[in-house]
Amino acid sequence: MAAAFPAMMIAGAAIQAYGAIQQGKQAKAAANYNAQLRTRDSQVALDQANQEAQQVRWAGQRAQGSLLADYGASGVTSEGSPMDVLAASASQAKLDEETVLYKGRMKSTGFLSDAALNRVQGKNAVQQSQLNAASYLIGGAGQAGFAYARTGASPSAVDNVEA
Repeated sequence: MAAAFPAMMIAGAAIQAYGAIQQGKQAKAAANYNAQLRTRDSQVALDQANQEAQQVRWAGQRAQGSLLADYGASGVTSEGSPMDVLAASASQAKLDEETVLYKGRMKSTGFLSDAALNRVQGKNAVQQSQLNAASYLIGGAGQAGFAYARTGASPSAVDNVEA
């Protein structure tokens, strides 16, 4: 009976170690899933920015067309300040379009950074679970050895008891 107690301690430590490994695998799977979501979100952000930039581009073209039509209807010539206004309007429309694209790229980069962080967290979870498992096994073996030593039985005496 004295040898059964240390054996149960070792078995308990093995179960804890197995649980730690499984927990690490699950944490890694969750982190990888989150990384996939962030990667997808990154592409969505770029797609949305491109769509919004297209809308801004069209709005700028409509504004340019309206200005040209108004100038034409008013008999304005193609020189001087009306042309400066057209150039400034086109310049502002291009700046607005580029601003939308820049914001989309920054948002996308943020999502990609989150995805990379998730992957690192998953890797760290597995490493931590392995260290925990080793700790459980070593601790269980130490406790079992201590318990065995407390019984005062020699290995041959325990073998005789079990036989």
